[in-house]
Amino acid sequence: MSRIKQLEAQLSFEKRKAAQACALNEIMPEGGEKKTQEQLAEELGMSRMGLYRWRTQDSAFIEYMNLLADDMLSSHRSEVYGQLMKLIKGSQPSVKAIDLFMKRYGLLTEKQIVTDSTTDTQSSVDILKEAEDLDDLLKEG
Repeated sequence: MSRIKQLEAQLSFEKRKAAQACALNEIMPEGGEKKTQEQLAEELGMSRMGLYRWRTQDSAFIEYMNLLADDMLSSHRSEVYGQLMKLIKGSQPSVKAIDLFMKRYGLLTEKQIVTDSTTDTQSSVDILKEAEDLDDLLKEG
């Protein structure tokens, strides 16, 4: 059973409806303008504080709302790719867009090389002796 189905089984119809309304309001607000929490609560037939508590204190509600938002957002992936390609193919191609494209498809990775420039002349015997000395100190304490 998917996580979203598990959460739906835990949440009341009112909470599922509220989570959908909240996620929609964040991702795709009607008319391009987000509703206030008070407006959302009024549409849902509840108090603003009740909605606030669900949004901030009810972990199942929060997770469900976030999963819904993820689904809504992923439905716009092709639009995002379209905008990315516009930036790449424009009269002045965006280096940032090209960089993002290359990273997205694993064609560009950041490589960090760490070099150790310390010189250590201790031998294995010296290290073992030092470890034994530390063990003796710990036994004394």
